[in-house]
Amino acid sequence: MENISIAECLYLGLTSDKIHVPFYYPTMASLIAKKKGNQLYYYVVESARVEGQPRIVHQAYLGTADKVAALVKDRTSPVPLSASARDFGLPGALWLAAEQTGLVGVLEALWPAPRSGPSPARYLLLAAIHRICQPGPKTEVADWYRRTILHSVWGIPPERFTSQAFWDAFEKILPEHLDPLASGDDDPLDRAQLQVLDLWKRKQRVSRRLLAYDTTNFYTDIASHNTRNELAQRGHNEQGRHNLRQVGLSYVLDGENGLSLCHHVYRGNVADAEEFSISLARMLGMLDRCQIARGEVTLVLDKGSAALANTVELEEAGVGWIAALPWNQAPVAFRERAVDQLPLLSSAQPGVRAAAEKLLVHGQEYLCVLKYSASFAGDELHSLTTNLGKVLAALRRFSTELNKPQARSKEDQIRRKIQRWLAGQFLEELIPYQLEFREGRWRLQFEFDTATWQRLVHHRLGRTVLVTNRMDWSAEQAAIGYSRQQEIEKVFRGLKDGDWLGWGPMDHWTDRKIRIHAFYCLLAISLVEHLHKQAQSAWNGISTEQLLEELRQIQQFVLLYPPQGEKGPNRVATVGSKQTPTQQALAKTLGLDQFDSTHRG
Repeated sequence: MENISIAECLYLGLTSDKIHVPFYYPTMASLIAKKKGNQLYYYVVESARVEGQPRIVHQAYLGTADKVAALVKDRTSPVPLSASARDFGLPGALWLAAEQTGLVGVLEALWPAPRSGPSPARYLLLAAIHRICQPGPKTEVADWYRRTILHSVWGIPPERFTSQAFWDAFEKILPEHLDPLASGDDDPLDRAQLQVLDLWKRKQRVSRRLLAYDTTNFYTDIASHNTRNELAQRGHNEQGRHNLRQVGLSYVLDGENGLSLCHHVYRGNVADAEEFSISLARMLGMLDRCQIARGEVTLVLDKGSAALANTVELEEAGVGWIAALPWNQAPVAFRERAVDQLPLLSSAQPGVRAAAEKLLVHGQEYLCVLKYSASFAGDELHSLTTNLGKVLAALRRFSTELNKPQARSKEDQIRRKIQRWLAGQFLEELIPYQLEFREGRWRLQFEFDTATWQRLVHHRLGRTVLVTNRMDWSAEQAAIGYSRQQEIEKVFRGLKDGDWLGWGPMDHWTDRKIRIHAFYCLLAISLVEHLHKQAQSAWNGISTEQLLEELRQIQQFVLLYPPQGEKGPNRVATVGSKQTPTQQALAKTLGLDQFDSTHRG
C-alpha cells in the first residue's frame, strides 16, 4: 500500500503519494492511516488552515489497505443502490427570487409561523411556485414538493402540504368571519397587496412612469347550483366558454419591470366599463398611500377603456394616460393616411412608423398618434387570409347542401349559421351574401369584395390609433409607451394557455378561495418577471417561455450508495444534470450555485 502511485492517488481524489504524511494546504485532500488494535484503517481527509493552524475539517472512511488496494485495482467507483431525479433549476430559482426580493419576509410578517409547522406565508409561496412549475390541484402538491430541491432546502416533511392543510392555512389568511368580497383597510389581502407594493417601491422596482391596466375573465367549473359563491357569474367569456360561470380580473403591472402592483377579482357579469371606475379608485389609493405623485404616472389602457366617461374620470384623477382609440372614433383623414407619409421610427421600434397630431376627441383636444407596424400587419393579414379560406369553403359547401331536395332549413337558422361564420374581424365586410327563396328552396349566393380587400390592406391592417393626454410626447414616445400593454396581454395569455402559469380552470367552491387563488397566482407573476429581468444579463432578449424551459431542464440526481465499511448508514450524494452553456450562464446569474452539496434529501 505504501507504493501507491501518484496517478492512482489522483484517481481516488488524493493529493499525496506518502499516505502516512498529510500535506496541510487550504482545502487540500490527503490519505492518512489510523491504527486501531493491530489493523491500519485509511481515511481521506480535507485539511485547511484555521486561525493560521492546519486543521482537519472533513474526513471520509475508506477501509483497510486491502479494500483501498482493491479499489485502485478495479479503477471503478461504487455502484449506487438507487438514483432519483428532482426538479432543481426552476423551483430553486423561484425560491431564491422570493428570498432575494424580500417577499418571504413581507409575507412572514403578515402571517407568522405557528409554534409548529409551516407558516401560512410558506403555503402561499409554495402554491405560487407550484402554479409555475406544475399547475394542478392541491392534492398533487405534496408529491411534487417531495421531488424538488425545496424539500431539501426547507426540510419540511411533504405530509405537511396536504390539500386540507392548504385550506386550513388559507383560513388564517382570510378568516371565515370576514366578508370575502369586502375591500379596503380591513381586508387582509388588500393590506397584503399594499405591503408588497411598498416592498417593490423600496426595491426601486416601480418605474413611476408606466403602469399597464387591463381586464380579463376566466371560466370556472363551479356548478350552477352552488349558492356559496357570488363571484362566479355567467357573462361574455373571452375564451368562448359562455355556458360556464366566470370571474373577472382587473390587473395593474409595472410597465417596465413587469411586477404585479395591484389586482381586483370581481363578479363575472360586471362590464369592463363598470369595473374601470372601481379599479381606478383602487389604483389612485395605491399611488397615494405609496406617495407616488399621480402626475408622474402614465396609465397604459386598452382600447375599451378610452370611452368618454373613462377619459373624464382620468382627467379628474390628475394622472397621465394613453390608450388605443376605437377605430370608428378616429377621424377618417387621420387614420387612413398613406403609410409612406408616416415617419419611420428608430431601431428601438423595428418596422414601425408613426405620426402625431393634436385632434379633438370626446370634445377635448388630445395628442393622437397613428401607428403602423409591419409585423402587426403581417400577423393580421395571415389571420385574415386563413379565416377567409375557411369561411368561403364553408359557405360553398352550405350552398350546395341547401340545393339538395331534402333540405328543410328555416331562414333564421340559415342566417344564424352564416353570421357565426362571418363573426371574425372584417369577414362580414369582405363577404357579402344574398339569401333568396326560389322554387321551394333557399338559395345562397356570396362573393368576395375585392374593393374592400384593397382598402383594408392599404388603409387598415397594421394600424392603431393612440390617444393620450401627454401633449408633449413625440410619436415615438407614445408608440413605445403603449407597447407596454403587450406585457399585460402576455401575462393574460400565460395565465389562460398555461404556458408559464396555469390559472385554472377553477373548481373552488367559495369566494375566499378564489381571491386567495388570484393572490398567489399574481405573486407568482412577480417572481417570474423578477427572474426574467435578471436573466437578461445572461441572455439578452430571452423570452419568458424560453427562460422557464431552460430552467426546467436543470435537474439534480440523488444517488444512494452503500455504507463505507461494514457498518453505518447508506451514503447520499447529489449530482447535477449536464448543462448547456446557456443553462450554465443562467444558473450562475440566478445564483443557483448557492444550493451546494450540503443541501441533501
